[in-house]
Amino acid sequence: MGQEEIFRKELAELVRLGKSQGNQLSEEQVKEAFPNSGIDESKISFIYEYLMQNKIAVEEEFDPEEVMSTEDKDFLAMFMEELEALPRVTEEEKKAVILAAMEDDEASRSRLLEIFLPKVAEIAKLYAGQGVLMEDLIGEGNVALAAAVSMTSCVDKPEEAEGFFAGMIMDAMEVLVSAEADEKEIDDKILEQVNRVAAAAEELYKELRRKITPEELAEETDLTVGEIEEAFRLSGEQIDTIEFGKT
Repeated sequence: MGQEEIFRKELAELVRLGKSQGNQLSEEQVKEAFPNSGIDESKISFIYEYLMQNKIAVEEEFDPEEVMSTEDKDFLAMFMEELEALPRVTEEEKKAVILAAMEDDEASRSRLLEIFLPKVAEIAKLYAGQGVLMEDLIGEGNVALAAAVSMTSCVDKPEEAEGFFAGMIMDAMEVLVSAEADEKEIDDKILEQVNRVAAAAEELYKELRRKITPEELAEETDLTVGEIEEAFRLSGEQIDTIEFGKT
């Protein structure tokens, strides 16, 4: 494993630690997070910027409300209101339900789902403002919780159950956020390609005072006919300065 790959892995672990601590880290934790790859001045600014992009504060309090949209706040409030109707449990009652679920008791597993639904909302707030709707985060978290509860028998001790559930919920939400980021990156690249072709076509259109063909545009720019045709298709055929069928 190369140094760059080690660094990326340690950075991902640091982000995960920050999420588990309510989107907060200490400066000491940041310094200690890279024992194998090491950090120097060239990486410090990148690390802090990356943490900021992931809504993780260093030596500061993080308020998820500040990065949540009105839509997200409304959905979260509605979800929390629904949870108010669920019966409360003491820590002792929770432990008893976990122990029964560890013995594959189906009724106890169903009860565990109810008990840990607030944990889904709590964790979802940690991923607020990262391009995924609160509704989708909670939906994905609920699915992950159901899967985790079905695996309660894999837990060695009842005290480990909550951490096990939280870990699976976080993993599911991180995958969702990552997939959304990848999709946005693709969308941004598509938009960049369309805009580039449209701008070049507009410039040549003004020069020739007529619609132009992909072949003409390719001759006057570093674009290929294939790139032009692809951009035209991706635009929904809305680049009206380009005309097909003529040479």
